[in-house]
Amino acid sequence: MKTDSPRPKSDANMKTKTLIINGSPKKNGDTTAMIECLSRHLTGEVRVVSCRDDISPCIDCRFCWTHEGCALQDDMQEIYKYLADCDNVVLASPVWFSSLSGPALNLTSRFQTYFASRRFRNAPVERKPKKGLIILVGGNAGTEIHPLETARMILRTAGCVKEEIASVVSMNTDNLPAKDDSAALEQIRGEAMRLNLPLES
Repeated sequence: MKTDSPRPKSDANMKTKTLIINGSPKKNGDTTAMIECLSRHLTGEVRVVSCRDDISPCIDCRFCWTHEGCALQDDMQEIYKYLADCDNVVLASPVWFSSLSGPALNLTSRFQTYFASRRFRNAPVERKPKKGLIILVGGNAGTEIHPLETARMILRTAGCVKEEIASVVSMNTDNLPAKDDSAALEQIRGEAMRLNLPLES
């Protein structure tokens, strides 16, 4: 399995678990630069799942309309387990055609099982309430509006509390690589500090 295994941080405060979804097919692009900056400032456990991993998109088989879980048996099964008790979910993606990337949507389409459990089986999946963070990178300011809305919906489906979902965007990457976007990187560091704190009950 290519998905990064959970890696403990050296910080003494080992309280939070963070799942980061990397929706970029590039190994060393702008999205990865933002994720790496965030990861350096997160304490606790961090697991990164990439759209390059062995995870198929939802095929609309509707198994989850009548059954718990998902009919597709691949690396997503481990992500479901981790998602059940993690504290934070981060969705990072490049912006393509004023939307999340195709690979990001393919991976997160597998959250359909959570929607179906509530909508069709009246049996919402029990999960720890979570904080959320959206990271978007792109070449044109203004094209992030629609993908932000989509990402918020995805994170809420994954169990994030509506009021605890924040966002950081770097939308001039045609001229300024995300790794050099000091304003966005400063925001990332601030969001890491927020994610490091347990969600107040």
